[in-house]
Amino acid sequence: MKEFISFDEALALTLSNVGTLGTENLPLEHLVGRVLAQDVFAQVDCPSLSTSRKDGYAVVSSDLSDADESNQVKLILIGNLAAGDHRQLQLKPGQAARVTTGAPLPEGADAVLSEEFCHPESGSIVAFNTAESGRNILPRSRDIRRGEAVGEKGMTLTPARIGLLAAAGISSAAVYRNPRIAIIATGDEVVMPGQELRQGQLYASNMVEICAWLSQYRLSCSTELVSDDKQDLREAVEKQLHGVDVFLTSGGAWGSERDLILSVVADLNWQGIYHRVRMGPGKPVAFGLLKDKPFFCLPGGPPSNEMAFLQLALPAILKMKGQSPAAFPIITATLAQTVYGKKGWTDIIHAHLENTADQILVHPARLQSALHSMAQKEALIVIAEDRAEIPAGEKIEIQLHS
Repeated sequence: MKEFISFDEALALTLSNVGTLGTENLPLEHLVGRVLAQDVFAQVDCPSLSTSRKDGYAVVSSDLSDADESNQVKLILIGNLAAGDHRQLQLKPGQAARVTTGAPLPEGADAVLSEEFCHPESGSIVAFNTAESGRNILPRSRDIRRGEAVGEKGMTLTPARIGLLAAAGISSAAVYRNPRIAIIATGDEVVMPGQELRQGQLYASNMVEICAWLSQYRLSCSTELVSDDKQDLREAVEKQLHGVDVFLTSGGAWGSERDLILSVVADLNWQGIYHRVRMGPGKPVAFGLLKDKPFFCLPGGPPSNEMAFLQLALPAILKMKGQSPAAFPIITATLAQTVYGKKGWTDIIHAHLENTADQILVHPARLQSALHSMAQKEALIVIAEDRAEIPAGEKIEIQLHS
């Protein structure tokens, strides 16, 4: 197992040891947030036939080429059609048919005259405006053409995209299977929110935050609090082995005599890949494979726990569900204040943003409370290993978290 490796190497090792989990076919109502496992093609034209965009009259456009207030044209009404109507009408020159919005066009019609440009008479209409070919018509397959791609492999499905699939005649789609995730928080001092807090205890905020992040990506997880007892920890891991795809533990990652999780996974013959990363916060993180399942030992301190999860564990989980491992958008901003790092070390700094008339300024956070700083951050400034200082005024790439 590698020790004290660079952040870049840790991320590369993490992503090279995880992959997607196979596919499943799901109906439309269960597709939000899922990732397509293959291209999807339209099964039908939409609309399936040419329809009217307005309430009015289907006409032959050449009949009205010279129509105006002084040259009114009389057309014989032969019937009416409404949206969803299956009746067949044949329109000839000199004729018109009443249509409502969404109604199919009669055969022979090539325009729809809005009703405000005519007035009805007994069995006819008198038109006083033109209606060129195509006016007020939604042509067949204007929105979707049968056989065209309506979804691409690797695409995360949004409600609007699922609506497009439905319009294209798709009722289900093959998507990558979501990973099942177990979160095990350790420590005699940790209790669940809602329970009485005794002196020296603290609430399991790390576990709650990780669950919230996973929920944001429409991923579910199981959670368990385990005391600092090696046998209890081993039993908690073993009972999850056959039901989950990823393990996340919170606390006990440093490896001292009170930090038991590394000893537990070693006894279970895990394949340790790295332990301790030259990043701050987040240094004590460990990663390996247990029965070929990714296993992340996250630090217990909230800033370290969060950063190790966001920068290493979350990208791996997203890759497993078929998404890009880049969890957060990257934008360019101008650094408002000089920031300092340490050569040979990746420093990650909470930041907030200021939009000015001509640029986005990024300000490093200066809050004394780590928890408030975590909660209020809008972005992260990453100082790479080869930089000890980034001066104010430099344009840098930042991770957007707001």
